[in-house]
Amino acid sequence: MSDTTRSRSSHEVELPDDVTDPLLWRLAYDVAVAHQPDAAGRCPSLLCAQQSAPCEPLVNAERAMRLAQSGTTPPASNPVPWHWRQAA
Repeated sequence: MSDTTRSRSSHEVELPDDVTDPLLWRLAYDVAVAHQPDAAGRCPSLLCAQQSAPCEPLVNAERAMRLAQSGTTPPASNPVPWHWRQAA
């Protein structure tokens, strides 16, 4: 039987200390990474068909990541790769 295990980006980052639902946080992280805007500010996912960022899946993934945490860590300390919206 072939090995179908895939390495996901969420397995390469350390969970924040205040995560209460690791599965939800990791799934949401993977969705958010897949929907990061390109240099033109559009979502590269085929699901979103080049929508302007932030697309709905990215917004929902960020919300799910917040819900998976207890809320004791300030948002700026979360290990997320998308700080482009906070700069605006």
